[in-house]
Formats: sequence, structure tokens, C-alpha cells
Amino acid sequence: MVAKYGSAIAVGVDLRDGMVAVKGWTETSGLSGMDYCKSLEEIGVATVICTDISRDGAMAGANRALYGELMAAYSMDFIASGGVNSLEDLRALKKIGLHGAIIGKAYYTGAVDLAKAIQEAGA
Repeated sequence: MVAKYGSAIAVGVDLRDGMVAVKGWTETSGLSGMDYCKSLEEIGVATVICTDISRDGAMAGANRALYGELMAAYSMDFIASGGVNSLEDLRALKKIGLHGAIIGKAYYTGAVDLAKAIQEAGA
């Protein structure tokens, strides 16, 4: 699919404690997120939506260390998901070079103003 659709494809990676989670987040696969992302880059994936499931919906803040590690190791575009809870999170993620961030609970609970978030992103 990557060969056919190229950059139109984004691959989702769900991580728990650095390991790829499967089966609706109920199990970890035994494969590290770093190794999985390496394999994605090798086959030409351009964009990865990476969810830290330990933070998803928890309003605990984005796992900046995880995303920083991924950005340092790979040239793919990463979109952060899970825990993004403030404009400060968005600023920090932008600063380390993330391609984007998914704002879920923080938006629908009113913790993040979408217009301000878009402005922060520079869109």
C-alpha cells in the first residue's frame, strides 16, 4: 500500500510502556515501538500517528520524551496522540518538530480552545 499510495498513508502505532499494543490495547506484542517504527521507515512510511495509550484520555500531558526519542531516531513525520492537554503541550511538541498532534478529550472538555490550538500550530 505504501508503494501505491505513498505519503497519503499514515500508519497508527499504539504504545504502552514503549511496546506495541495490539488486540484493542489489551495486549502488548513484544515488539518495541522503536523497532516497529524502524521497520515502517524501511518500507517507506512517511507519517506515523503514535498513541501513548497510557495517557490517552487521561489528560496527563503528552509523553514529550517518547516523541522526542522518535523524532531523534527517524525521519518520518510523527503525529502525537494521547494525553495532549494544553497549549503548552502543543508548543512543546511543535518545538521538538512533531508534524501534528491529536487533541481529543482536552478539546471536548474545554481544556484546549481549538482556535487557539490552530493558531499555535501556525495553520
